[in-house]
Amino acid sequence: MKLQVSVCAGVMAAMVSFPVGAEQPAAEVAQAPAVEVSQPVSARDVHIPFSISLLPGISTNGFESGRVVNNISVGVLATHAGRVDGIAMAMVGNWVDRELRGVAWAMGANYAGQVQGTQMALGVNVAGGSLKGWQTAVGVNVAAGEMVGAQFAVGVNVAAGKSWGMQAATGLNIAEELRGVQFSSGLNIASNLRGAQFSLLNVGGDVSGAQVGLVNVGQKVKGLQLGLINVAGEADSSIGLLSFVGNGQQHVQAWGSEMAMANVALKLGGRHMHTLFTVGLRPEREGRHRLWSAGLGLGGHIPVGPFFVDVDALAHSLHTGGFVEPTGHLLAQLRLVAGWQPFRHFAIFGGLTANTLVSFVDEELQGVDRFGLGAVYDSERVRVQTWPGLIAGIQI
Repeated sequence: MKLQVSVCAGVMAAMVSFPVGAEQPAAEVAQAPAVEVSQPVSARDVHIPFSISLLPGISTNGFESGRVVNNISVGVLATHAGRVDGIAMAMVGNWVDRELRGVAWAMGANYAGQVQGTQMALGVNVAGGSLKGWQTAVGVNVAAGEMVGAQFAVGVNVAAGKSWGMQAATGLNIAEELRGVQFSSGLNIASNLRGAQFSLLNVGGDVSGAQVGLVNVGQKVKGLQLGLINVAGEADSSIGLLSFVGNGQQHVQAWGSEMAMANVALKLGGRHMHTLFTVGLRPEREGRHRLWSAGLGLGGHIPVGPFFVDVDALAHSLHTGGFVEPTGHLLAQLRLVAGWQPFRHFAIFGGLTANTLVSFVDEELQGVDRFGLGAVYDSERVRVQTWPGLIAGIQI
């Protein structure tokens, strides 16, 4: 009896232990396929050298066109690929998810995640990431990332990242940080520029280089502003009819000269360049007519502590009788003056002038060469008179 019980117990133990032992290998076998599943086949690119499509999804690329790499992609309306290493052409648009290495042509729009090559469209070109190449559009070009190359548009160019190269547009150029040149017949905008802007209106933040246009606006300009109107928080050289610079020169000058004329000038400019608007009067005396002058000049300013040296070139029209009467006399003047400026808005100055008077009328102006050191050159219709002179005045 004991023997039978022992045999039964052994059989039962064997039956229980067998399923338990069998489960262990099954678990190990189940783990083996999991390693292969971690590398899905769907993530791999599919190379289709040539593709033709009506619309994305209705093409030889199939419904998973985002995985496809094309060399030539032609669309009746639009194309779509993961990457293009070659050419993409479509009537409406081309869409490349990751990267375009080559050329994309479209009547409507081109988009690529990154561009190494060229995008050309009548409507819009967009590089979602970096652009290394160039974009041409009648409408808008956008480089959302780093740009190394050029953008050409009739409408608008936008470079949102760091850029090296050129933007040229009939309408508007916008750059966040540009090392290069902007050309426009409308408006240029650059937050940070190392290079030059050429347009009717230029707007810059920090500019190292030049702004040349009808109106130039900058925050901090290390270089040149050349335009009709210049505005800057700080600028080295602003040359224009009106220049308003925070760290520059906004002064009124009053001086007398050897011509016995009282003169007043408005002096506007940057640290080293300025413009002068002058008016002058010599009262009428016995044997001399009343003499008015109106002038415009350009000068250079060299500050040395509380002292300064100015070199100015001016052109005046001289009027006898009334200020608005026609004139037949033009005076060109080159002056070298030195000044002492103990306060920002007060200085005294004096210096030498070299004068050339050109008269187109028979009447000779008396009393202009007070010291009698000049020379006169006559022809049938023109009289030219030269002489040295002196000036002294104040600046506020």
